[in-house]
Amino acid sequence: MKSFEELCQENYKRIYKYIFSMTGNREAAEDLIQEVFTIAYEKGEAFLKHEKPAAFLYRTARNITLTHLKRQRVFAAEYLSENVARDDTDLCEKLLTESDRNIDETIYTDQVIGSLNSSKNELYKKRYIERKSIREIALEQGTSETALRMRLVRLRREIQSIVKKLKLGEK
Repeated sequence: MKSFEELCQENYKRIYKYIFSMTGNREAAEDLIQEVFTIAYEKGEAFLKHEKPAAFLYRTARNITLTHLKRQRVFAAEYLSENVARDDTDLCEKLLTESDRNIDETIYTDQVIGSLNSSKNELYKKRYIERKSIREIALEQGTSETALRMRLVRLRREIQSIVKKLKLGEK
């Protein structure tokens, strides 16, 4: 009988790829695979003595991932309600926008955008050029609005840092 650690090492990459192929989202796949192995760990001896432990892991991964995808669809459908307010900007977004007005980004746009990695560049483009709402981007990326807001805060800080460096270089 193999130990829990051995079974984890043997199956981790394959289960991860399986979940990722269903979700298409790295962060979701990482969260879901942790759930799979947590469930297996909680089963204890029953998991270790299972006739086919890998099959148990795949079945658990499938069920957890399908549940996750169903929740995402329900979550997305809730926002399609006609009761959604026209102005979806919240106070935090308004304050951050006000703070961003202090930066004359047109002077530095090409240099700043060129300094960002591809995922940050894409996020910048969706939010500030295409003017998509946080809700829209979060649904596209399969993440929560809160997580996306934090990414935007970090992106703003990085942009401000880049602009400061560029300003210092001018003197």
